[in-house]
Amino acid sequence: MVKKVVLAAVVALLFAALLYLGGGKVSLDENTLLGTGCAIPSRITAVPGPADAAPGGGGIRVAEVSPSGAVLENTSTQVAYRIPVGPSVVPLLTSGARIGVATGGVLGQVTWLTPESLGGFTPVTATVVPGGVRFHSSNCRALTSRGGAALRRDAGGRIVGADQLPAASVSCVPGDHELPASLGAGTEVYPYCDL
Repeated sequence: MVKKVVLAAVVALLFAALLYLGGGKVSLDENTLLGTGCAIPSRITAVPGPADAAPGGGGIRVAEVSPSGAVLENTSTQVAYRIPVGPSVVPLLTSGARIGVATGGVLGQVTWLTPESLGGFTPVTATVVPGGVRFHSSNCRALTSRGGAALRRDAGGRIVGADQLPAASVSCVPGDHELPASLGAGTEVYPYCDL
């Protein structure tokens, strides 16, 4: 019983010291408490605008197209967030980046963000390896998988096929993770990782 009282007093004293040192403010943010300092936001609030007209110039353009898929390119200095392409949505496309889509359709309204608004976010990459796909994320926290696209190219580099990948087939967690997949030669995988 005495040990419990002493333990409670020590915990209360430590909490009081934290309050005093923090100026009366103690962050309950998990990243702050753990000392990770991850600045990638969990959600964004912004107003959408035209896909082809980013603030400051540039926009989303269709860099390659075929009957089965396409490659989009962000020609602006902004980050395109939630890009509707027909029935699909590409979560994020950073400045100068390209991403494959397995569906066709008109580009809808895009939310344009400054690169600084995403903290330390970096795009997740995918490499086709024998028997699967290796995903690499250098982000400070797990992102949400929204699936992805697999584009198949012929020997000349033309898109000849495309598949929409389900969320369970794409890893958006920090580090290197390999998931099994049966993909043919000339296949490129584009992960859709969201905040």
